[in-house]
Amino acid sequence: MKKFLYIAATALLLASCTEDFKDWAEPQSNPQGEVISFGNGSVAPAGVIDFAQVTEERVKVCDITAPSTSDTTYFAESTIYLNGQPFVLGTDGTVDAKELEAYVISLYGKAPEPRVLTAQVEWLMTNGTTSTRIKSDPFEITVIPAPVAVPDLWYLVGSCIGDGSWGNEPAKVGTALIPMYSQADDDFMVLTYVGYFPAGQGFKLIHQPGNWEEQWGMKDGEFVKNDGGSSNIEVAADGYYQLTYDMNTETLTMTPYDGLVNVYNIMGMPGGYQDWDPGATLMTPMNTVVENHDWVKDLTFEENSELKFAANGGWDVNWGSNTFPVGSGVANGANIPVDAGSYKIVFNDILGKYYFIAQ
Repeated sequence: MKKFLYIAATALLLASCTEDFKDWAEPQSNPQGEVISFGNGSVAPAGVIDFAQVTEERVKVCDITAPSTSDTTYFAESTIYLNGQPFVLGTDGTVDAKELEAYVISLYGKAPEPRVLTAQVEWLMTNGTTSTRIKSDPFEITVIPAPVAVPDLWYLVGSCIGDGSWGNEPAKVGTALIPMYSQADDDFMVLTYVGYFPAGQGFKLIHQPGNWEEQWGMKDGEFVKNDGGSSNIEVAADGYYQLTYDMNTETLTMTPYDGLVNVYNIMGMPGGYQDWDPGATLMTPMNTVVENHDWVKDLTFEENSELKFAANGGWDVNWGSNTFPVGSGVANGANIPVDAGSYKIVFNDILGKYYFIAQ
């Protein structure tokens, strides 16, 4: 349904039209005694905005026909208000795509569900000295945030990782291959991992399971990438270490980790899909050659649900968050929303970080 624009002047309030493309009853502004008339315009929603399909920097939110003016010294500055929040509106009915999606996420979260916003377009018709504001009737637009994807992963593999087999086949993810985690849930350019590393036992990082060509190792005491002569990465003393890979700067660091670490015997995934039983739906420890802090579970959800990670068969220690399929669980956090589907679920109990990797 097209919506008409009406003039909102200091001393004049005009009712908006209710039918498409009806002419105005000569709305006028009277700057400095001169009668300036403005012709009618219209605005209509451009359709559902699905950010899974948006690739451009600007996204179309409405179709607009700008109000005209009998005085060519006037020009228009346009704004669209979405739930009261102003956005700069282009003459083609577009707004900044990143700003719009970030605003919707700030209101409703990252779930890729249709979100309806109340919109109103405002034109400021001005010649630099005098101005008239023209507003549309309110209308609605629907926005769907893009689904959050699991980042482009790198994996640890080695004699002190997982089952210690150095197996790098895709089927070894969760047994011989342990993923690094995104440091931030919405920025996948920095990956991190924390675990227990014994001295003298080596490992490497690889990018693609089944392929050794893209890897990180050590040479002359330095971390090196894709160097065919590199050795395994080793630590000088037993302990907990944090490994961080910054893909923005192509730097890899490994430092002792001095945060609190607990060891858990079992890890469950209580949720609405299984009546919230913390002692059921148990995950499998990934590390079998060293102290374990990584867990994995292949699971299919027939419908959307919620869950948490819970240690030792009870609720005393549990992690939750409000993001999916990537997140950072915190103690006694929110229920994790889960979309229906089949996933390989991985979880690090030191960082509280998790992935639901679609299968």
